[in-house]
Amino acid sequence: MTSYNAQEYIADAVRSILAQTASDFECLIIDDGSTDETVRIVKQFHDPRIRLIEAGRIGLARALNIGVRESKGEFIARHDADDLSHPRRFEIQIAALQHFPDYSAVVSPLFAFYAEDIPLWPAFELEQKSPPLKDLRRDLMLFNPVVHTSLFIKNEAMRKIRGYDESRPSQLDWDLYVRLYENGMKLGALKIPVAAKRIHDRQFFERGGARLRYVVNGVVLQNKAIRLLGGSLTHRVLLPFCFLYRMLPHKVRMWVKQGYFSKQPGARK
Repeated sequence: MTSYNAQEYIADAVRSILAQTASDFECLIIDDGSTDETVRIVKQFHDPRIRLIEAGRIGLARALNIGVRESKGEFIARHDADDLSHPRRFEIQIAALQHFPDYSAVVSPLFAFYAEDIPLWPAFELEQKSPPLKDLRRDLMLFNPVVHTSLFIKNEAMRKIRGYDESRPSQLDWDLYVRLYENGMKLGALKIPVAAKRIHDRQFFERGGARLRYVVNGVVLQNKAIRLLGGSLTHRVLLPFCFLYRMLPHKVRMWVKQGYFSKQPGARK
């Protein structure tokens, strides 16, 4: 988990990790130079599984890579400081990767909630501890179909691709997923949400000029994904339409995404 001025939400984020049914983990929190009460709040947790690294203001990509380098477990779970994880997240994602060893990472479909709301997790019962996974190769040539906070990846795979690209200004997760495939690995998506994305107006990519830069970078990255993952002319023709979609107001985009995921097999709103 990386944090930067996350005092409003980080306590809830940490609690959602400490509540995991699979309890054998280390919670690394890399603070990216917060100037608010974030560090003090983290230090109030007296759990030996938590390790706080005060890195100074180094930027998200470098902070993430510190977490990668410091991780000693078989798996690495990514978590944003303003998001929440389902209590069974680690249990389910570990089982999925063990049951499908040809996948190097597993993610979760979009499950969003707004600002101060409490996510109402959809009820699900697993007949097996290892639900089927969907190969995301085709989806990645059109858009980023998952949320970064749900990423659960084998440590060896993360080190093989050398972590996050520190030269990128944004969309570090989409780039990482594409590089997994570029290196002969696979990314699988669960059909159930095990992580929840908090939507609020402090997210930098929803602000004015930052939004345009974010969208332009997304088109460039999508073009890279099409080239590396074997896309067709049809994928390239769709690029301008993808640009226009990403420039739509946030609520419209969320409505479209939630409609898409509600139609996927096994998904529930």
